[in-house]
Amino acid sequence: MRQDIQMRQNSLQEKRVNQRRLRKRLEQTSEKLLIMKQKRDQLHRQLTKEQQDVVKLGKFSFANKISEWTGRWDEKMKKEIEEAAEVELKYNEAEKDVLDLTAEVEDLRNELEKPDFMHIDEDWEDLLKEKESWIRLNDSVANQTLQKISDDRVRVYSMLREIGEAFEAGEKAERALAGAMKKLDSAEGISMWDTFLGGGIFVSALKYSEINSSDDHVHQAQRALRLYETELMDVQDAATDSFQVNKNDIFTFTDVFFDNIFSDWMVHTRITDGKKKLHAVSQDVRRIQDRLARKRAALEEEIRRLDQQQDDIIMS
Repeated sequence: MRQDIQMRQNSLQEKRVNQRRLRKRLEQTSEKLLIMKQKRDQLHRQLTKEQQDVVKLGKFSFANKISEWTGRWDEKMKKEIEEAAEVELKYNEAEKDVLDLTAEVEDLRNELEKPDFMHIDEDWEDLLKEKESWIRLNDSVANQTLQKISDDRVRVYSMLREIGEAFEAGEKAERALAGAMKKLDSAEGISMWDTFLGGGIFVSALKYSEINSSDDHVHQAQRALRLYETELMDVQDAATDSFQVNKNDIFTFTDVFFDNIFSDWMVHTRITDGKKKLHAVSQDVRRIQDRLARKRAALEEEIRRLDQQQDDIIMS
């Protein structure tokens, strides 16, 4: 009877912990989605305005003709196109983030609607009443000790699961950051050729192609870090430790990197600075991964200690 109650309690405890984790993640992700939608919409309005400026400048007018005769028209048009392109890159990044977060919210909602979480609160209340009745009839020091060991084991296994998920997310973040830095290495080499060795039109086109490709890799790194951040929040709740990534460098990377990126004299410096920022974030992730590995080893040792305590009681 006691073992049956304990098995059901362990199962329900694990489900309840998982349910709370999913609910919290859903709340956090929904809030991020709302903020990102606002940013995307703001960028869309800004992009529309920039595109209208380009169209207006392209239309015939006496003012435009005078600017063209004085050589200012080409300069103005180039500036307007560059500004529109910069905003377009930021808007595209925000749209990708909205799609990612929308899919994440939908997945979390579907997870919470699974049968495992139906009537879980009612089942828990019924179990507590049944267990209370059993303890009143069968109270003993040994039973109380075994109960505490069992409760501690559930707690530690829950922490181990959270740390494992966070560690896996960290590995994905490290791979994504490495991919982004590799792409920027390529862009930096081409930029050096173009800036200092006079690469010409073809090299300039190749440079901007690499920059556009870097945008996708940086986005993947941002997405991986966002997931890592969420998993670390779960670990902090479970392990009462502080695990924080100084992610500001990369989460503001797109805004900073693509400002005036089409001004040739700034490109090489921006790429070099961008690599340094990504490297700093990567080192931060590695430090946290090492801490997670040490924490996981300590929890695994605690499980072995609890198992030995239980064996000692049962065999005595």
